[in-house]
Amino acid sequence: MSYVVEQKVKNHIYLYQVESYWDKEKKQARQKRIYLGKKDPTTGEVIKEKDVYASWDKGHTYFLQAIAKKIGLTAELKKSFPVKWQDLLTLALFKIIEGKPFYLCNDWLDTVDIEEKPELSSQRISVLLKELSGDKDSIFRFFTTWIKRQKDANQFIVFDITSVSSYSKGIDFVEWGYNRDKESLPQVNLGVIYGRPVDLPLFYSLYPGSIHDVSTLKNIITELGILSLDSTTFILDKGFYSTTNLSRMSDLKHIIPLPVRTNKEKELVEKYQHQIRSAEYAFNYNQHVHYCAKDIISIGDTKYHAYVYLNEKKQVEQREKFLKSIIECEQYLTAKGYRKKKEFDDFFKERKPDLMQYFGLRKTGSKYILLRNNPEIDRILSRMGIFVLLTNTELNGEEVLRLYREKDGVEKCFDSLKNNLSFKRLRIHSQQALEGLLFIEFIALILHSYISKVLRVTGINKTLTIPEVLFELRKIKKIQFGRKKTIISEISKRQRKIFKAFDIPPLS
Repeated sequence: MSYVVEQKVKNHIYLYQVESYWDKEKKQARQKRIYLGKKDPTTGEVIKEKDVYASWDKGHTYFLQAIAKKIGLTAELKKSFPVKWQDLLTLALFKIIEGKPFYLCNDWLDTVDIEEKPELSSQRISVLLKELSGDKDSIFRFFTTWIKRQKDANQFIVFDITSVSSYSKGIDFVEWGYNRDKESLPQVNLGVIYGRPVDLPLFYSLYPGSIHDVSTLKNIITELGILSLDSTTFILDKGFYSTTNLSRMSDLKHIIPLPVRTNKEKELVEKYQHQIRSAEYAFNYNQHVHYCAKDIISIGDTKYHAYVYLNEKKQVEQREKFLKSIIECEQYLTAKGYRKKKEFDDFFKERKPDLMQYFGLRKTGSKYILLRNNPEIDRILSRMGIFVLLTNTELNGEEVLRLYREKDGVEKCFDSLKNNLSFKRLRIHSQQALEGLLFIEFIALILHSYISKVLRVTGINKTLTIPEVLFELRKIKKIQFGRKKTIISEISKRQRKIFKAFDIPPLS
């Protein structure tokens, strides 16, 4: 069965012959479009072949598909989703390039040239998301093979959680909780395992929005064992610290900060804060001198190497920022001429609750005078720039600090997901759609993370961002003259430089 469809672009109408066929491999009805030409606005007929001219954006889709093949993403998708892999990859490309709602994908496909172009109507995408949600075995199979492919290149893994705000009331996991974006909206929590130094996300888990970070670790540890990641060094942030979690991780090599709120941290800082500036503890890290003292502590039944660090550069910055806030607050209150206790109390409660402990009041007659709480201020100043990292590995202090600092890859990963891939607020209205969408976002995130790494390593990120790279490559067109003759537009020096950086052969 075939029929002709029209597509209006600006002042022109383009005609396509649509042919339906049965895809034996995917076991479903498919469609392919054949470009016929422009429609004559007077006669309604197709303009003669000699006048037919059409072009499609080619460079950016070729670039992303080449990367997907290079890092093995295409191969792993084919293994786990032999029928749907092309649909999933195409939607991920659309997300990276356009960042728009999926219902616009089919129109976008008419403007680009892509291998094995699928038909992705809104109805087809809705069905696909629902099928993905119910196909957890295939998703888990993808995680397993994807992690196995990256395993030899991983030195350690990082786990962190972010919150994704939502307007929906139809998603089971949307609940009120600690919103990391400081938005007054309910949320879902997304945990991602990120591999280093491959700089790629490995797998993710979805949690209800009310679940605290510290409560998620039990299941993650189980998943690490199932996915054969339990022999890798595990890097965690302080939000996951608890004695129960440390006990669960006793057989898992890990690095985690000792939170300021704990008595052990206070004891270690008090023990070393005056002697840590000794040359004995000095080492060079990231072109700055740091200091590190080593101790051994026990938490539960586990012994830890506790490394106490001082970063003097950070200390100077923190001290200046803190004292500046104290002085500015004091100057503001003095200028206001406050003299009543209630005026001071109201100001601190409403405007600066974090600074209240650093000031006191002295009554003089019927008036009050603001005073600095110098002992408390000095106590805070004395421990600035000092922090403690725990590990049950045999890594030295410099190695532990390096690994912990490199965990910022997962934070960049979250930033890409929310800002570059438009996942900051959910506007979908079902749990099934969320679970399907999340997997496609994850595929896009893998590609985005790889591009980000190459740009950083090659130094191209100093002059081009990812959107700018894709915009530059979009200029490469596939041009059709008549029914048969096609060419690729000229490749510029800048475009060749991008392809070379990624070790991808230019189009020809």
